[in-house]
Amino acid sequence: MNFKVEDESHLSKIQNFNLTESPYSSEITVVKWLEDAAASSADQPAIYDGDHVYTYSMLNRDANRLAHALGERQLGPGSIVAMIMQRSYAMMVCIYGVLKAGAAYLPLDPNCPSARLKKMLDDSSAALTIVEDGFKFLGSEQLNTELISMEALELDRFPDTNPDVKVQPGDLAYLIYTSGSTGDPKGVLVEHGGLVNRIEWMQKAYPLTSRDVLFQKTVYTFDVSVWELIWWTISGASVVLLPSGKENDPRRFVKLIEKHGISVVHFVPSVLRLFLEYIETDFDLKRISSLRYVFCSGEALAADLVDRFHSVFPYEQPIRLINLYGPTEATIDVTHYPCERDHGMNPVPIGRPIDNIRLFILREDLTLAQIGEVGQLYLSGIGLARGYLNSPALTHDRFISNPYEPDGRMYRTGDLAYWNEHGEVIYAGREDNQVKLRGLRIELEEVESCLLRCDQIKNAVVGVHVNESGDQILTAYIVGGSGTDLENQRVLQDNLARELPEYAIPTRIIRVDEIPLKPNGKADRRLLFSMNQDTAVTAKGAEQ
Repeated sequence: MNFKVEDESHLSKIQNFNLTESPYSSEITVVKWLEDAAASSADQPAIYDGDHVYTYSMLNRDANRLAHALGERQLGPGSIVAMIMQRSYAMMVCIYGVLKAGAAYLPLDPNCPSARLKKMLDDSSAALTIVEDGFKFLGSEQLNTELISMEALELDRFPDTNPDVKVQPGDLAYLIYTSGSTGDPKGVLVEHGGLVNRIEWMQKAYPLTSRDVLFQKTVYTFDVSVWELIWWTISGASVVLLPSGKENDPRRFVKLIEKHGISVVHFVPSVLRLFLEYIETDFDLKRISSLRYVFCSGEALAADLVDRFHSVFPYEQPIRLINLYGPTEATIDVTHYPCERDHGMNPVPIGRPIDNIRLFILREDLTLAQIGEVGQLYLSGIGLARGYLNSPALTHDRFISNPYEPDGRMYRTGDLAYWNEHGEVIYAGREDNQVKLRGLRIELEEVESCLLRCDQIKNAVVGVHVNESGDQILTAYIVGGSGTDLENQRVLQDNLARELPEYAIPTRIIRVDEIPLKPNGKADRRLLFSMNQDTAVTAKGAEQ
């Protein structure tokens, strides 16, 4: 197709915004950084897990043993190894061992409903699933994968030397499942080349030294976790593991930051708000004076939160706040925006493209939107995922040919955005019904599909309410059901818990006589979610 460019100077300006070409280490994988650090700084702390400290040498040797064990099972490049584990040193060994073997790791949440776990394991065709000792899986006899613990692998039988495995940039590094609009999770395939590029960009833009300490606090089933799991190895720094289940606990954050001198942390904006609320009154900021970088992503970062951040931390404390943006389909993050003190930007930009990533904001006919004009955001470059596992139609729909780059392709994000005159991108919402709650991606249609499979539910619409405190509440409006509102809500939440992760289960379920419709016959979500909720039933109320 030939696309008409309305203004050559505008095209030239967009091309200048996208001048991101930069060399990166295209011939290595991320395990080289661990191996180099183990060789040069063997006895330096690598991982802090509770009261235990693990050195680079220990981590490298243990990961090597697992890699050799997987190699004995012929699990190398092209293979997928699943893992169902809590955050721990064993989890880190598992991830690095799988990568060292040349296979791709598939992280799965042990708290996820068994039915959903089975869907993902069946879809992935994972040849092996590594679990914690004592883990029980309901219906494991129906699985097409072997469940085995690290203990049962008897890793002491295997050598602790670096395996000689040839991995190419186009080989798969990890597979992460996200919420799917059809009611089934969809697996995103991410390759080594994009991951190396992403981490090397971060080290160049926000350099770490061996004195830095990172905080691994993101659940490993979400791709933000990947840079927390890997970045520190590039400079011989170290990482602190947050105990599982404490991801929204600012008291625990502070204790660990103070104890270990954590210098780098990531927050979803809503959790950053909780953190600031905790430390802004009667709190000695010297306790967390080690902080250097605070990264935000997963939700839109509000201007008032940026101002609040800078009002809490004094001028003399050298701490930076950086806004990141990126979908799972593009290797973690693709843009960044350093939020400077007195920035005056409202809304806060998601920023400029990172190395070797290019952004296009297009109209429906794929012509370039003018600067300041809202269009759909497309991504191009090294970081794009290979596509969706076992979903060629969806891959073809979302990863399309790039009309502005010969033989290139681009990913249709579904996000609306626009350029400002400074070459920064401003996020302007979604074109579909995908939402993020505390950085967790939810396809509303998936939740609605599960509700409609429940007995006596005739119609359902799910969305997000924002209360007076700014909290986001996942809410379902339903037609049908039985019993009292409290009884109905309990039954539906129990049913949903068999298929959906906890974060995707509506906190509030409201019965209505009918779902209001737009003239085109679609549900009028705006009208529904502006309704008075005085009669709404909450999960907390149900428990009381």
